[in-house]
Amino acid sequence: MARPVTVGLDGSPESLAAAGWAGHEALLRDASLRLVNAWPGPDQPALTPGRETAWRYWAEQALSSALAELGADHADMEITTAQIPGYPAPVLLAEAERAQLLVVGSRSIGPVAGFFLGSVGVELAARAVTPVALVRADRPDARHGDVVVGVEPRGPCEDVLEFAFDAAARRGAALRSVHAGRVPAIRGSAPWVVDVGLSDAREEAAHALEEVLAPWRDNFPDVRVFAEIASDSPARRLVGAAAGTALLVVGRAPRRSSLGPRLGPVAQAVAHHAACPVAVVPER
Repeated sequence: MARPVTVGLDGSPESLAAAGWAGHEALLRDASLRLVNAWPGPDQPALTPGRETAWRYWAEQALSSALAELGADHADMEITTAQIPGYPAPVLLAEAERAQLLVVGSRSIGPVAGFFLGSVGVELAARAVTPVALVRADRPDARHGDVVVGVEPRGPCEDVLEFAFDAAARRGAALRSVHAGRVPAIRGSAPWVVDVGLSDAREEAAHALEEVLAPWRDNFPDVRVFAEIASDSPARRLVGAAAGTALLVVGRAPRRSSLGPRLGPVAQAVAHHAACPVAVVPER
């Protein structure tokens, strides 16, 4: 039996949007859906018995309301709920080990400041052993748009490409593969030297990108693939490409740091600013 799509639910508009998105994703994957609430919350380090009872009741209501709504939308889908004692991050990290996809909500803090993912979302995206999808409540649902994937051909990208091609295939969508990077300045007295250098760099990048895409094109022949090479900040290019798309997919390279697991700068930027659901895929 396929592993479930699991969503962290706390009753907030963001988590309810994540649950709705996760239900559609589970349908695409022919998987069950699991709704998980962790308690006590991060702002309740010590609950008195009365407050604990109130918190438990509130959490049960959030789960039952979401279950009723999702059950009406997906009558034939297996949907389970779990209310698990503990703080959200460790509870959901443990749940991720038994899921094929973990889905959580993220929230906006205004058009100038951009989006705030929150410490729990950051920790999950940085540490989970399974892909993590981050879903907002304040953006139009473009489920029928393209899938965009950020690719760095010189690094590990097999897992992120497998996820992105599979997501596009299940949606019947096109896949836009974006590779962006700053081309080093070429110093010289003649302008044509710069032009030739830039052209060579683009050709080399296009060749490297096509090499990593080629086997996945063969594995998913029905997916239309568009490759894009840009001399730009990878994060800025991907955030721009996310507008109106169904899903943006980025990889998370294995990291060993004294500060513990963390998102790289590109994944961090798109997780905070992209105006569509973002899937962060751990590379093995």
